[in-house]
Amino acid sequence: MDFSNQLGLLDSLDEKAREENPSATTPFSLSAWQSKGVLRAIDRQWIEQLAQHAKEGNSEVNKSAVYIAGALCSAYLGAGHICIDLANIWQRPPEGIDLEELRAALEKSGVKSVSAWCQVLQTSCLVSSADSVVERPMVLAGTRLYLYRYFQYEQQVLTYLKGQFTVAPFAVDAALLATLFPNKADAVDWQKVAVANAASLPFSVISGGPGTGKTTTVTRLLALLVAQSLVEGKVLRIELAAPTGKAAARLTESISKAKAGLPLSDDVKLAIPEQASTLHRLLGSDFGRSRFKHNKANPLHLDVLLVDEVSMVDLPMMAKLIDAMPPQARLILLGDKDQLASVEAGSVLGDLSYGIEEVYFQPEWAERLSRLTGENLAPFGNASAPPISRALTLLRTSYRFDANSGIGYLAKAMNAGDSQAVLRCLQSNNTDVEWRTPEEGQTKADIATLAKGYDDYWEAVRQNLDIAKLYEVFSRYQILTAVRQGEFGVEKVNAQLEQYFYQRGRVKDPHVWYPGKAVMLTRNDAALGLFNGDIGLCMPDEFQRLRVWFMQPDGSFTGLLPSRLSEFEVVFAMTVHKSQGSEFDHVALLLPMTPSPVLTKELLYTGITRAKRSFALWGSSGLIRSATSARIERYSGLIDELWH
Repeated sequence: MDFSNQLGLLDSLDEKAREENPSATTPFSLSAWQSKGVLRAIDRQWIEQLAQHAKEGNSEVNKSAVYIAGALCSAYLGAGHICIDLANIWQRPPEGIDLEELRAALEKSGVKSVSAWCQVLQTSCLVSSADSVVERPMVLAGTRLYLYRYFQYEQQVLTYLKGQFTVAPFAVDAALLATLFPNKADAVDWQKVAVANAASLPFSVISGGPGTGKTTTVTRLLALLVAQSLVEGKVLRIELAAPTGKAAARLTESISKAKAGLPLSDDVKLAIPEQASTLHRLLGSDFGRSRFKHNKANPLHLDVLLVDEVSMVDLPMMAKLIDAMPPQARLILLGDKDQLASVEAGSVLGDLSYGIEEVYFQPEWAERLSRLTGENLAPFGNASAPPISRALTLLRTSYRFDANSGIGYLAKAMNAGDSQAVLRCLQSNNTDVEWRTPEEGQTKADIATLAKGYDDYWEAVRQNLDIAKLYEVFSRYQILTAVRQGEFGVEKVNAQLEQYFYQRGRVKDPHVWYPGKAVMLTRNDAALGLFNGDIGLCMPDEFQRLRVWFMQPDGSFTGLLPSRLSEFEVVFAMTVHKSQGSEFDHVALLLPMTPSPVLTKELLYTGITRAKRSFALWGSSGLIRSATSARIERYSGLIDELWH
């Protein structure tokens, strides 16, 4: 039986029937862990229903160990992990479960070690081994336990990558490379190295923080590939993509600007595409289904695919993208490895670039790149470098923020996890960084102050500016929140902002559609060609009918009647997660008053780096310190397989 979609069994789960049938319940009760919040109802029900459905034949004793592992595997997936490591859990259970409690529960199952736990799982009809051809709901690979579907996703990515490592390097025109990078820098020109590296390979990753010239670099890379193909009498089919419509529009704009300044002929410039699309649109999102039109049986029609903002791409999407790649096509991934990981499971860019900070290549590869670029890369040669290292380049110099930039300094300190440096920057007199600490006894957000940033927008609405200009004005300022719920969560802040605008006469009725209402879609709608994260502004058309206008990746706008939109939310404030792939002139990041597990250095770094001209952080020093020292951990097998 195909267990790859076993989560669907939960839809038909009858809780009452289980209560009437004690044999369907677990020998070890998971209800206590569910009440503590360690497990969700779906985690407990998933494993119980699977065992009942599969008629698990093990002894009651062994069943407990399987139930515990399966429920935790599901819970960790819900938290963004691809798998659980039983060895890690044996030493450090999830928060809410005492070590003694876990050990006692497993010892009742006869499990007194990690190896014994793995042996019990290996005998279960719910678990298959990594090298087995039998499909079962869970897969055990060493001490890592996966849900079957996610093990398959990870294997798809690994198989693709390992196949790319065996491909002979492509020829690169060193003279053309020199034309694209005419100025010799005192230090290593990592943009030039990145272009030479990626041009040599069928798969490459270019990472860098804000303002490091990622799109400038890849535009020159595309120019090099296009120019070489024209000399050979070939025409490259190049596609550009990003996870969201906003990110695709930004990529379109950036490529268009960057290629205009290239020191190459118009023929080369014209052959470099500008139009980017979302990944869903590229792969052909099939309305009402999770499958895409393009896959291994129907691959994409392209020679080169460039994907921007890869930090936002989850493991399932990356696996489906790879599945749709033609065998001979190049894949170039671009993104900031230090940003928040994807909302869904996995941290693909973070796993791929795990050791990128070391900047090392295998010695023969460092020598090849030195010949191509004229840069001295011998110091970066290391015989122990894994194959994945040759595909990676990190851009280190920020051209947006100079040495006196508070935003640049703050982002660097936050990324380093240096809480003292972060607080020093916030307390200094930087003109582009502001710190607002909560007043004593404060329990609500200062909506009046936060709302001032939208004064220009409401004036533009009043003047009925054309939608392109209005969209540009709206994009200058954004309030970001760390959480969804509570007084400082995005839902409450948006409701209070709408009420504030209503009280000042900018909105006639906040409960209906009104000119200037800004919304963000919360679900893909392939039938409309719109996707989760797309932002729309409500304004009248030429017949004074209210429409919601969405920017397309090519910069044009589509106006839809509000009745055609089903799932959306107001977006005068958005979560930091939703802001990925966007940039604003001015950003206000609002932290809650109490600690939250979502407050990490990655979240604050991502919020800080959304700002181009000014950044305001609203939060207490205690929360800022704790967030700076906390980091996101997501378990998968990619790091072990690629780096160790």
